[in-house]
Amino acid sequence: MMDSAALSCKDCTSWQGLLFAVSLLTCWLHPTTSHLTIKAVPPIAVEGENVLLFVHNLPKNVKAFSWYSGAPFKCCEIASHVIATNFTVVGLAHSGRETVLNNGSLLIKSVTRKDSGYYTLRTLDSTSRPEIIRAEFFVHRPLLGYKKHLTPSQLTIQLVPLRVEENINIFLSVFNLPKKLQVFAWHKGVLPLEHLKIASHSFLTNSTTLGYAYYDRVKVRNDGSLLLFNVKKKDAGLYTLRTVSVDLISEWAIIDLQVNTP
Repeated sequence: MMDSAALSCKDCTSWQGLLFAVSLLTCWLHPTTSHLTIKAVPPIAVEGENVLLFVHNLPKNVKAFSWYSGAPFKCCEIASHVIATNFTVVGLAHSGRETVLNNGSLLIKSVTRKDSGYYTLRTLDSTSRPEIIRAEFFVHRPLLGYKKHLTPSQLTIQLVPLRVEENINIFLSVFNLPKKLQVFAWHKGVLPLEHLKIASHSFLTNSTTLGYAYYDRVKVRNDGSLLLFNVKKKDAGLYTLRTVSVDLISEWAIIDLQVNTP
Protein backbone atom coordinates (compact mmCIF):
# COMPACT_ATOMS: atom_id res chain seq x y z
CA MET A 1 0.00 0.00 0.00
CA MET A 2 1.28 3.44 -0.94
CA ASP A 3 0.17 6.34 1.25
CA SER A 4 -0.22 9.94 0.21
CA ALA A 5 1.82 12.67 1.85
CA ALA A 6 0.48 16.14 2.59
CA LEU A 7 2.03 19.49 3.39
CA SER A 8 0.63 22.85 4.43
CA CYS A 9 2.15 26.23 5.16
CA LYS A 10 1.61 29.98 5.14
CA ASP A 11 4.07 31.58 2.78
CA CYS A 12 4.85 34.42 0.43
CA THR A 13 7.13 32.35 -1.82
CA SER A 14 7.97 33.83 -5.23
CA TRP A 15 7.73 31.31 -8.04
CA GLN A 16 8.64 33.65 -10.88
CA GLY A 17 12.18 32.32 -11.19
CA LEU A 18 10.85 28.90 -12.17
CA LEU A 19 7.86 29.86 -14.30
CA PHE A 20 9.71 30.55 -17.56
CA ALA A 21 11.65 27.30 -17.65
CA VAL A 22 8.64 25.20 -16.71
CA SER A 23 6.38 26.88 -19.27
CA LEU A 24 8.79 25.76 -22.00
CA LEU A 25 8.62 22.10 -20.99
CA THR A 26 5.36 21.47 -22.79
CA CYS A 27 7.07 22.23 -26.09
CA TRP A 28 9.60 19.45 -25.51
CA LEU A 29 7.57 16.63 -24.00
CA HIS A 30 6.60 13.95 -26.51
CA PRO A 31 4.48 10.82 -26.04
CA THR A 32 6.43 7.65 -25.43
CA THR A 33 5.54 4.01 -25.69
CA SER A 34 8.23 2.84 -23.26
CA HIS A 35 7.76 2.27 -19.55
CA LEU A 36 10.49 4.68 -18.47
CA THR A 37 9.34 6.53 -15.35
CA ILE A 38 10.84 8.74 -12.65
CA LYS A 39 9.88 8.84 -8.99
CA ALA A 40 10.95 11.64 -6.66
CA VAL A 41 11.93 10.25 -3.24
CA PRO A 42 10.62 12.03 -1.29
CA PRO A 43 8.24 14.13 -3.43
CA ILE A 44 7.89 16.66 -0.58
CA ALA A 45 11.20 17.34 1.18
CA VAL A 46 12.42 19.49 4.05
CA GLU A 47 15.31 21.90 3.44
CA GLY A 48 18.60 20.08 4.03
CA GLU A 49 17.32 16.64 3.06
CA ASN A 50 18.53 14.64 0.07
CA VAL A 51 16.17 13.95 -2.85
CA LEU A 52 16.59 11.04 -5.27
CA LEU A 53 14.99 11.26 -8.71
CA PHE A 54 14.84 7.51 -9.15
CA VAL A 55 14.63 6.20 -12.72
CA HIS A 56 12.62 3.02 -13.29
CA ASN A 57 13.10 0.78 -16.33
CA LEU A 58 15.84 2.63 -18.16
CA PRO A 59 15.86 0.90 -21.60
CA LYS A 60 18.87 -1.33 -22.22
CA ASN A 61 19.61 0.38 -25.53
CA VAL A 62 20.08 3.79 -23.88
CA LYS A 63 23.70 4.88 -24.38
CA ALA A 64 23.69 8.32 -22.78
CA PHE A 65 21.42 10.67 -20.87
CA SER A 66 21.30 14.22 -19.55
CA TRP A 67 19.54 15.86 -16.62
CA TYR A 68 18.19 19.43 -16.71
CA SER A 69 16.79 21.79 -14.12
CA GLY A 70 13.60 22.80 -15.89
CA ALA A 71 13.59 22.77 -19.69
CA PRO A 72 16.12 20.71 -21.69
CA PHE A 73 18.30 23.64 -22.73
CA LYS A 74 22.08 23.87 -22.48
CA CYS A 75 21.91 26.63 -19.86
CA CYS A 76 19.74 24.36 -17.68
CA GLU A 77 21.87 21.23 -18.02
CA ILE A 78 22.96 19.68 -14.72
CA ALA A 79 25.02 16.85 -16.16
CA SER A 80 25.34 14.45 -19.08
CA HIS A 81 26.39 10.83 -18.65
CA VAL A 82 27.73 8.07 -20.92
CA ILE A 83 26.69 4.67 -19.57
CA ALA A 84 29.34 2.47 -21.25
CA THR A 85 32.23 4.41 -19.72
CA ASN A 86 30.37 5.59 -16.61
CA PHE A 87 31.64 9.07 -17.47
CA THR A 88 29.85 12.26 -16.42
CA VAL A 89 30.30 15.82 -17.65
CA VAL A 90 28.76 18.50 -15.44
CA GLY A 91 26.72 21.28 -17.03
CA LEU A 92 26.12 24.95 -16.39
CA ALA A 93 23.30 24.26 -13.92
CA HIS A 94 25.38 21.90 -11.75
CA SER A 95 25.61 23.28 -8.20
CA GLY A 96 28.07 20.75 -6.78
CA ARG A 97 25.28 18.94 -4.92
CA GLU A 98 24.10 16.70 -7.76
CA THR A 99 25.32 13.16 -8.45
CA VAL A 100 24.34 11.19 -11.55
CA LEU A 101 23.99 7.41 -11.17
CA ASN A 102 24.65 4.89 -13.93
CA ASN A 103 21.03 3.70 -13.86
CA GLY A 104 19.88 7.18 -14.91
CA SER A 105 18.88 8.44 -11.46
CA LEU A 106 19.86 11.83 -10.05
CA LEU A 107 20.73 12.44 -6.40
CA ILE A 108 20.45 16.03 -5.12
CA LYS A 109 22.00 16.62 -1.70
CA SER A 110 21.00 19.23 0.89
CA VAL A 111 18.08 20.58 -1.11
CA THR A 112 16.88 24.17 -0.72
CA ARG A 113 13.57 25.78 -1.56
CA LYS A 114 15.08 27.03 -4.82
CA ASP A 115 15.41 23.38 -5.91
CA SER A 116 11.61 22.97 -6.02
CA GLY A 117 10.07 22.39 -9.42
CA TYR A 118 10.49 20.31 -12.54
CA TYR A 119 13.51 18.30 -13.70
CA THR A 120 13.92 16.83 -17.16
CA LEU A 121 15.70 13.61 -18.16
CA ARG A 122 16.73 13.28 -21.83
CA THR A 123 17.95 9.88 -23.01
CA LEU A 124 19.63 8.81 -26.26
CA ASP A 125 19.48 5.21 -27.50
CA SER A 126 21.79 3.38 -29.90
CA THR A 127 20.03 4.96 -32.88
CA SER A 128 20.40 8.47 -31.36
CA ARG A 129 16.63 8.64 -30.84
CA PRO A 130 15.88 11.00 -27.93
CA GLU A 131 13.27 10.47 -25.27
CA ILE A 132 12.28 13.14 -22.77
CA ILE A 133 10.55 12.64 -19.41
CA ARG A 134 10.16 14.84 -16.37
CA ALA A 135 9.71 14.67 -12.61
CA GLU A 136 9.08 17.20 -9.87
CA PHE A 137 9.45 17.67 -6.14
CA PHE A 138 8.78 20.39 -3.59
CA VAL A 139 11.02 21.68 -0.79
CA HIS A 140 9.71 23.51 2.27
CA ARG A 141 11.14 25.02 5.41
CA PRO A 142 11.15 22.80 8.52
CA LEU A 143 7.71 22.98 10.08
CA LEU A 144 7.15 22.16 13.73
CA GLY A 145 5.07 19.03 13.93
CA TYR A 146 4.95 18.49 10.17
CA LYS A 147 2.60 15.60 9.30
CA LYS A 148 2.14 14.68 12.96
CA HIS A 149 1.00 17.61 15.10
CA LEU A 150 -0.57 20.12 12.74
CA THR A 151 -2.02 23.15 14.53
CA PRO A 152 -5.79 23.72 14.21
CA SER A 153 -5.27 26.82 12.06
CA GLN A 154 -3.24 25.11 9.34
CA LEU A 155 -4.75 24.53 5.92
CA THR A 156 -4.61 20.76 5.30
CA ILE A 157 -5.76 18.21 2.72
CA GLN A 158 -6.88 14.65 3.40
CA LEU A 159 -7.28 12.02 0.69
CA VAL A 160 -10.39 9.83 0.68
CA PRO A 161 -9.84 6.92 0.30
CA LEU A 162 -6.26 6.70 1.55
CA ARG A 163 -5.40 3.97 -0.96
CA VAL A 164 -6.24 5.01 -4.51
CA GLU A 165 -6.69 2.60 -7.41
CA GLU A 166 -7.40 3.31 -11.05
CA ASN A 167 -10.96 4.05 -12.23
CA ILE A 168 -12.34 5.12 -8.86
CA ASN A 169 -13.50 8.54 -7.69
CA ILE A 170 -11.45 10.32 -5.01
CA PHE A 171 -12.12 13.22 -2.68
CA LEU A 172 -9.42 15.73 -1.68
CA SER A 173 -11.00 16.95 1.54
CA VAL A 174 -9.86 20.38 2.78
CA PHE A 175 -9.72 21.34 6.45
CA ASN A 176 -9.26 24.77 8.05
CA LEU A 177 -9.91 26.81 4.94
CA PRO A 178 -9.04 30.42 5.89
CA LYS A 179 -11.83 32.92 6.47
CA LYS A 180 -12.55 35.98 4.32
CA LEU A 181 -11.10 34.58 1.12
CA GLN A 182 -11.09 36.20 -2.28
CA VAL A 183 -10.23 33.06 -4.21
CA PHE A 184 -8.74 29.58 -4.06
CA ALA A 185 -7.24 27.51 -6.86
CA TRP A 186 -6.18 23.91 -7.44
CA HIS A 187 -3.20 23.05 -9.67
CA LYS A 188 -1.56 19.80 -10.75
CA GLY A 189 2.06 20.13 -9.63
CA VAL A 190 3.71 22.76 -7.48
CA LEU A 191 3.62 25.76 -9.81
CA PRO A 192 0.52 27.93 -10.45
CA LEU A 193 0.65 27.73 -14.24
CA GLU A 194 -2.54 28.26 -16.22
CA HIS A 195 -2.22 25.06 -18.28
CA LEU A 196 -1.85 23.07 -15.04
CA LYS A 197 -4.91 24.59 -13.39
CA ILE A 198 -7.59 22.16 -12.29
CA ALA A 199 -10.10 24.65 -10.94
CA SER A 200 -10.45 28.02 -9.22
CA HIS A 201 -13.27 29.55 -7.21
CA SER A 202 -13.99 33.24 -6.63
CA PHE A 203 -15.90 34.14 -3.48
CA LEU A 204 -16.41 37.70 -4.77
CA THR A 205 -18.52 36.46 -7.69
CA ASN A 206 -19.41 33.03 -6.25
CA SER A 207 -18.24 31.42 -9.47
CA THR A 208 -16.03 28.43 -10.31
CA THR A 209 -13.76 28.08 -13.35
CA LEU A 210 -12.55 24.63 -14.39
CA GLY A 211 -9.30 23.94 -16.19
CA TYR A 212 -9.64 22.70 -19.76
CA ALA A 213 -8.03 19.30 -19.11
CA TYR A 214 -10.32 18.63 -16.12
CA TYR A 215 -13.54 20.21 -17.35
CA ASP A 216 -15.68 17.06 -17.11
CA ARG A 217 -13.71 15.27 -14.40
CA VAL A 218 -13.91 17.43 -11.28
CA LYS A 219 -16.32 19.13 -8.91
CA VAL A 220 -15.29 21.83 -6.44
CA ARG A 221 -16.96 22.66 -3.13
CA ASN A 222 -17.05 26.06 -1.44
CA ASP A 223 -14.92 24.69 1.40
CA GLY A 224 -12.07 24.11 -1.07
CA SER A 225 -12.49 20.35 -1.36
CA LEU A 226 -12.08 18.68 -4.75
CA LEU A 227 -13.81 15.61 -6.19
CA LEU A 228 -11.87 13.90 -9.00
CA PHE A 229 -13.69 11.29 -11.09
CA ASN A 230 -12.35 8.13 -12.74
CA VAL A 231 -8.73 8.40 -11.59
CA LYS A 232 -6.01 7.19 -13.97
CA LYS A 233 -2.30 6.44 -13.58
CA LYS A 234 -1.49 9.75 -15.26
CA ASP A 235 -3.24 11.56 -12.38
CA ALA A 236 -0.51 10.54 -9.93
CA GLY A 237 1.67 13.34 -8.59
CA LEU A 238 1.54 16.50 -6.52
CA TYR A 239 -1.61 18.60 -6.15
CA THR A 240 -1.52 22.14 -4.74
CA LEU A 241 -4.31 24.22 -3.22
CA ARG A 242 -3.64 27.96 -2.93
CA THR A 243 -5.80 30.53 -1.20
CA VAL A 244 -5.75 34.34 -1.23
CA SER A 245 -7.60 36.32 1.45
CA VAL A 246 -9.16 39.77 1.14
CA ASP A 247 -6.03 41.01 2.96
CA LEU A 248 -3.90 39.42 0.19
CA ILE A 249 -2.49 36.80 2.57
CA SER A 250 -1.61 33.60 0.70
CA GLU A 251 -1.67 30.07 2.07
CA TRP A 252 -1.05 26.77 0.35
CA ALA A 253 -1.28 23.04 0.96
CA ILE A 254 0.17 20.18 -1.07
CA ILE A 255 -0.68 16.50 -1.29
CA ASP A 256 1.11 13.68 -3.13
CA LEU A 257 -1.35 11.36 -4.87
CA GLN A 258 -0.25 7.78 -5.54
CA VAL A 259 -2.36 5.72 -7.96
CA ASN A 260 -2.12 1.94 -7.58
CA THR A 261 -2.95 -0.72 -10.17
CA PRO A 262 -5.92 -2.82 -9.00
